[in-house]
Amino acid sequence: MSVRIEKINNEIRKQLMRIIQEEVDDPSMRLLTITRVDTTGDLKESKVYFSLLDQEKYAKCKKVLEKMKGFIKLNLAKRVLLKKMPELFFFPDKSIKYSVDIHQKIEELKDEKD
Repeated sequence: MSVRIEKINNEIRKQLMRIIQEEVDDPSMRLLTITRVDTTGDLKESKVYFSLLDQEKYAKCKKVLEKMKGFIKLNLAKRVLLKKMPELFFFPDKSIKYSVDIHQKIEELKDEKD
């Protein structure tokens, strides 16, 4: 990944978090975190990965994000100066839950060993 794309990804992630916190008026979105953004080299698409504390709300939050995609993209275009704003695609990032599960398994194995 080029340095330019990495900077764009970081800026998009930062601004998306601000937009969601400041502009989106949905209580279920308060605990949403944008974990990473992967933008293609031609800047046509950005995969936006999000995480939640409540695993059961992934589907609802994804639905809200998809419904508000136009609004989010418009606000993002005002904050991130690019010739053309990439199309946004939202995906749940379950890597945090996965690492917590791994940690719990390790702790269980330690307890069994003692």
